[in-house]
Amino acid sequence: MTTFRIGHATVTAIPEIVDTSFKLRSFFPASTAEAVAAEAHWLSPRFHDATTDSIRLSIHAWLVNTGRNLILIDTCVGNHKHRPARSQWNRLETPFLQRLAAVGLHPEQIDYVCCTHLHADHVGWNTRLLDGRWVPTFPNAKYVFGQREYDHWDGLWRMGDPSSHHLAAYADSVLPVIEAGKVLLASDGFILDGCLRFEPAPGHTPGHVAIRLSSNGQSCVFSGDILHHPVQLRHPAWSCMGCDNQAEAARTRIALLDDLAETDTCLMTGHFLAPHAGRVTEFAGGFWLSTLN
Repeated sequence: MTTFRIGHATVTAIPEIVDTSFKLRSFFPASTAEAVAAEAHWLSPRFHDATTDSIRLSIHAWLVNTGRNLILIDTCVGNHKHRPARSQWNRLETPFLQRLAAVGLHPEQIDYVCCTHLHADHVGWNTRLLDGRWVPTFPNAKYVFGQREYDHWDGLWRMGDPSSHHLAAYADSVLPVIEAGKVLLASDGFILDGCLRFEPAPGHTPGHVAIRLSSNGQSCVFSGDILHHPVQLRHPAWSCMGCDNQAEAARTRIALLDDLAETDTCLMTGHFLAPHAGRVTEFAGGFWLSTLN
C-alpha cells in the first residue's frame, strides 16, 4: 500500500482489485487504432494488453488521516454485491477490511466516508452484509455525498430499472446508509474538516465532484472518475463509455489537468495502477504523471 504525506495529513491507498475486463477501444469510443499504436511504447504491457486490447484499472479507496479525523474517499465495489453485468465485480470476496486493518484501522474508527460520485465501484464498501441485511460498514461514520449527485440517482431510482448495476448499487450501498440516518449531503464548495473541499466536476455523472485536500501549504486532488486510465493524459478528450455526458466530461478533465500541470498539487487518481498518484506535467502537447516514469 502506498502512502503520501500532504502537509500535516497522510493519504494511503487501500486496494481492492485490478480490473482487466474492459477493452481500450470500446472503453474510449473516441480512440483510434493509430493513436493507440502511437502510445504502445509505454502503454504495453503494464497498462494495456495489445493482444486482447484489455486495459488494467485499479479499484482502490483513499484513506485520509488529517490528524483530527479518519476519512475514506470512494469505497470500491464491496463484497457479496450482485453485479452480473460486471463479471469481475460480481459477488466479490476480497480482504479489503483486512487491508484496512493492516494500516492499523478498524471500521469503527472511520469518521467520514466521502464519495466522488455514486457509481457501483465507488460506493460498494459503504455497506456490508450482516444477517442477510446490508448495514453500514463504518457504523460511526457520516457518509458525505454531493447534493446534486444524490438528487440525480435518487430520481433515477424512483423511476428506473433496479436491474442496472449502478441502481443496484444505489439500493444496496447507498439507501441503507440513508435509512440509517448517516448521510450528509454536501453542496458545491462544501468544506469537510477544514481541509477537504468538494468541487463540481460534472460529466462522468451530473453531480460528480473532485475533492481537494489542502494542509499546511500542500495540496492534492482526488479525481474519482474524471480520469480512468493514463492514456487519457495523452488524449484528454477521450471520455469513457460510461460517461453520462462525454463532451462535458472531457472539458472537466482538461480543465483539471490544466489546473494541476506544472504545480506541486498531487493528482490522486481513482483507477490508475499503483502508486495511483503523482504530479501532472505538460508533455508533447498533452500531459504526463511523474510516477509513470
